[in-house]
Amino acid sequence: MKKTIGIIGSTGRMGGVLADVISKSEFAAGTGYGLGQEPPVALSTVFQTNDFVVDFSNASLIAELLKAAIANPKPLVICTTGWSSEDYSDELSQLSATVPVVIATNTSVGAFLQRYLVRKLAGVLAADYDIDIIEKHHRNKIDCPSGTAMTMFNEIKRVKHAIFAADYCTHPLQEGPRPDNYVGMEVVRSGNLPGDHAVSFTSLEEMITVQHVAFDRKLFAKGAVRIVRWLNETEPRPGIYGMAEVLDLQ
Repeated sequence: MKKTIGIIGSTGRMGGVLADVISKSEFAAGTGYGLGQEPPVALSTVFQTNDFVVDFSNASLIAELLKAAIANPKPLVICTTGWSSEDYSDELSQLSATVPVVIATNTSVGAFLQRYLVRKLAGVLAADYDIDIIEKHHRNKIDCPSGTAMTMFNEIKRVKHAIFAADYCTHPLQEGPRPDNYVGMEVVRSGNLPGDHAVSFTSLEEMITVQHVAFDRKLFAKGAVRIVRWLNETEPRPGIYGMAEVLDLQ
């Protein structure tokens, strides 16, 4: 019998795509949770009746989701963006002491490799390279900037601080020269764009750009199933994981 994956956000855009991808995999879609679902299903039921749970819902649901997960712990993949793990450190600590929890703001393998390369470039290139992040998504995306863009910014900030002991920041530019220790952030919300992230490192002599463009949301669903496959095959110890562990690129 196939192991089941419960989808939180099952009635949403990504939930439907994920269910389709699961149906073509070695897993089966189990009882899910979504807005407007008929008949209604409790969050606790999703954890009680499935082998794995994948969350593609909304940041406003995180507190309730973690409460249900702690009461009925199952390996959990959180793909929802727009929330901070620091705000739920106690809940995540309690849950991850019992089961593995994978937090992936972007489940695309290509998007993670972009972050990996950006982190490497941030550590190699000197402070005189200006850094800019440009992200584009569909007009209905809620979080702004995207979770992926903010994750890359935070990694750049950590790397640069470790090298130069400088506090890098991002904010709307004012008139005058570009400030030092600054990462530009440009956000585009238009039409049905599924996801485009570009990070540029620009000196007075050259520009290096690492770009990832998603053409189909199925990409993220396939990434989520890959994470579940990793959980199923490796059976990691309880703890908090990310795409680095899934792809063995720690």
